[in-house]
Amino acid sequence: MVYLTVKQSPSYHQISLEEFLFGVTADTPAVNRNETNTRTYKLDRVNPKLLERTDVPALIAVLHAFNESTAPLRDTRREDLYTSFHIPKKSGGLRQIDAPVPELMDALRRLKRIFEQDFHALYHTSAFAYVGGRSIVDAVRRHQANDSQWFGKYDLHNFFGSTTQEFVMNQLSLIFPFSEVVKVPEGREELEKALDLAFLHGGLPQGTPFSPTVTNVMMIPIDYELSHGFRDLNGRSFVNTRYADDFTVSSRYDFDPRAVEKFIVDTLAKFNAPFTINASKTRYGSRSGRNWNLGLMLNKDNDITVGHKRKRQLQTMLHNYIMDKKNGVSWSLHDVQVMDGNLNFCRMVEKEAIDSIVGHINQKMGVDVRRMITVDLTNPVS
Repeated sequence: MVYLTVKQSPSYHQISLEEFLFGVTADTPAVNRNETNTRTYKLDRVNPKLLERTDVPALIAVLHAFNESTAPLRDTRREDLYTSFHIPKKSGGLRQIDAPVPELMDALRRLKRIFEQDFHALYHTSAFAYVGGRSIVDAVRRHQANDSQWFGKYDLHNFFGSTTQEFVMNQLSLIFPFSEVVKVPEGREELEKALDLAFLHGGLPQGTPFSPTVTNVMMIPIDYELSHGFRDLNGRSFVNTRYADDFTVSSRYDFDPRAVEKFIVDTLAKFNAPFTINASKTRYGSRSGRNWNLGLMLNKDNDITVGHKRKRQLQTMLHNYIMDKKNGVSWSLHDVQVMDGNLNFCRMVEKEAIDSIVGHINQKMGVDVRRMITVDLTNPVS
């Protein structure tokens, strides 16, 4: 069994005869212009013509060259190739970040490019984290488009740290074209050797450019089986998305969240995945309640919002920034960057509402706050 993932082309409205005859085709919109969607196929065997176009020896050669060039890193104690520190979690506690030293960082960036450019590694269309052109907003929009009313949220415990090299290799053996490379003894050896450089203490460290890429690739078979099963699970249809270790499953109708959880657990077990559901973080509720998804609210009106509290905090932050500027108090570059990032994120989610807040503040205080922020970002205080 092999899983083949390809980019899905944008779909367009099919022109009818009437539209053609009466010339109303000029502004015909695409049904879906999204170029980040993918399609995964589960195949009993790969098409011979595709195999002919796949240069397996060349892929093995690329891995071999990478391994040869990174040999000095393998002679260094792995722990000495990382700087570890902690950052606070939103849910409380601390998350350890293991940042590679520059030499290892460069090597893992190269390995990421090899996966993406030489192996054309993608992701399942239900995956939204660490994908260019996708964000948490896009993940929530999947559920919004379904007009979902009920939501189950499920979290994997220690997702990166629990990922073993053995599990990644087993998954890659199911995913084209890695599946063809590992059939060759030399190819398996080179791929294992390349992957080994990406692991620390038996798991994937958080803080490297390669860890997010390989998790999205290795999860393709699991994401496929989940999405396929959720089309008709116990006579119900569901929408599911995954953002790293967070699964969101929704439906237009009330459902049994434990039955959904069991299906996720059973699917993980099918692939001998080294993950467990963090039951303490499992949530279930309707859109009429406090329906938070990945830090965003999908409310009773099926609108995506950052919430009243965050908008009030942004308004207060902008007000304090303007007042300090008027009083000759300059903010540090970091503080201005945080404020600008918060402003841009909120505006990405609720453009009209945030523009209204900014416009009100500008009018009330006689300033152009976005221009002020741009100036401070361009000419930061030393």
